[in-house]
Amino acid sequence: MYIVGTSGHIDHGKTSLIRALTGTDCDKLPEEKQREMTIDIGFASIDYPKFGTVSIVDVPGHERFIRNMVAGAWGVDIALLVIALDDGWMLQTEDHFRVLQLLGIERIIVVINKSDLGDEEMISIVTDDVNEKLAGTRYEGSDIIPVSAKTGMGISELKELVLENLKKLAKAADTEKPYMYVDRVFSPRGVGTVVTGTLKNGIFRDNENVTVLPASKEVKIKKIESHYRELQEGVPSQRTALNLGGIAMEDLRRGNIICRSNFFTATDDLIAVAKLLGGRKKVKNNTHIELLTGTDSITGKLILLNENDTLQGETLVRIRFDETNYFYPGQPFVLANPGGYRIIGGGRIVVPHFNPRVHRKGLKSVSPEIEIKTREDFIALNIAVNSWMLRERIHSFIPASKRASEKILTDIEQAGKIISRNDFVIWNSWYTESKNAVRRAVTSLLGPNIKEISDRSGVPMEICSILLKEIQKEDVLLEKDGRFFTKDSVTEDTLTTSKKKIMEELKRMAGEGIELDRVTDDIKKKEIRDLVKLGFLISLDGNIIYHKQVYDDMTKRVLALFSTREKITVPEAKDAVGLSRKFILPLLNRIENDGLIRRLGDFRVKV
Repeated sequence: MYIVGTSGHIDHGKTSLIRALTGTDCDKLPEEKQREMTIDIGFASIDYPKFGTVSIVDVPGHERFIRNMVAGAWGVDIALLVIALDDGWMLQTEDHFRVLQLLGIERIIVVINKSDLGDEEMISIVTDDVNEKLAGTRYEGSDIIPVSAKTGMGISELKELVLENLKKLAKAADTEKPYMYVDRVFSPRGVGTVVTGTLKNGIFRDNENVTVLPASKEVKIKKIESHYRELQEGVPSQRTALNLGGIAMEDLRRGNIICRSNFFTATDDLIAVAKLLGGRKKVKNNTHIELLTGTDSITGKLILLNENDTLQGETLVRIRFDETNYFYPGQPFVLANPGGYRIIGGGRIVVPHFNPRVHRKGLKSVSPEIEIKTREDFIALNIAVNSWMLRERIHSFIPASKRASEKILTDIEQAGKIISRNDFVIWNSWYTESKNAVRRAVTSLLGPNIKEISDRSGVPMEICSILLKEIQKEDVLLEKDGRFFTKDSVTEDTLTTSKKKIMEELKRMAGEGIELDRVTDDIKKKEIRDLVKLGFLISLDGNIIYHKQVYDDMTKRVLALFSTREKITVPEAKDAVGLSRKFILPLLNRIENDGLIRRLGDFRVKV
């Protein structure tokens, strides 16, 4: 199913255009008839043979009813931007055009209505002006068609053009996370409570339980309809009416959310990417605003996060609301002045719940100049602001299937923005900074445990544990009884009893050493390797191991030979140290690797 919506300046003929397309008069309210303008959202439909029913949404053009305009445009697949030939592109045309972009409407068709009032030259002039307005936007190259709702000129062609554009859209998929913003609530006699809206992201089924937000009340779907036809299930991008059981009409309002899988986050404070509409006055910090999203209108305060005291361009902002509401990452919105009469700008939700203790540090790593183009960008930015997140948490609040959200994370990781570790995804730059902070914490404290390291470094214990294990692999860290030591800070006194016994054993063995591949005890083998990492034992070739004191003594004896000669042979070194040929060659190679001697043919010379 698909939904087509109208948009444009007041009196440019949106409602009459829908009447010409569908035969339905969307101005049903007495006040609308009296004023001859659309105040609230109107609905109609077109039946295309072999394609199906397409819903049509009529929205008001007057600036005083911008709330209803946004509510109507929400969930639209294609918008008909209606421009009267005799007026051309006007102020509300521009506002509606911007709103369509802010809400992420995929495609538009520009309809030049009232084309019976002019000639071909006039139509060409208006068309050229429209193309200039579209240039450089996501709608550049969109179809433009002259029509007359009054005479019927171009209406059949417009119907076919709508169908052609619909066929180019990807079919809305079931993400298993359906939701619907309520735009109407009523109670027909003998039926009970009925709500209508545009179904998004999935399927509602007859007789299943759903949740009403913000009340968090579970209700039952008793009946599903679309355009007066009873259905067993509602599908994505469909105008849907739900007959709900277990809730009274008085407990519902426009702006409520009906959902099955609650991926929305309850919040009164969030982070978003916002953009000021061009040509508007600068918006100052702590400006009172209305946030329009779905069919809801929410009052709050805009708090700027950049160094400037005004909103300029696209940047991260904080929005604090007067009451708790529900959002998801990537959710589009429009900002209006209090009263909803003037559009300020808009954007998308980044982090639905702002926690100063968690997010302020992450915000510092994000450039104030943000460029967001894809869903991947929003999720990446969400992770950046959070610094790290549980993978399952991301799956839970992305309005996509788990398979789709996993692909998003894979794409972000392949782009080098995040690192996956166990059940976590970590922002790359934060990962590096935190790893260094953990190292510094271990160095500055005397044998700290993980909690002490976490407190000192500011890295949460969950991530601290991961980083400590990785640092251990880099041969610079040792764990003893839940406490951590750097290689330089560990003394023989701090070693475990079993490690001390190994040290004593190798000291007694002197020149015999230990061959690691002959050690059958895996625990002992690991402890030997730990002691090598810490520098207490010396590995000649990865297998032959000596006590460091023994190695130093043998090295001195080799070097002492050069007091009486300029070069030495292997047999001379063998006799001086008292080792077999099997051991003397690895010893000489190690001394050479230490930069004390070098090989010259069959001889060794001092460096």
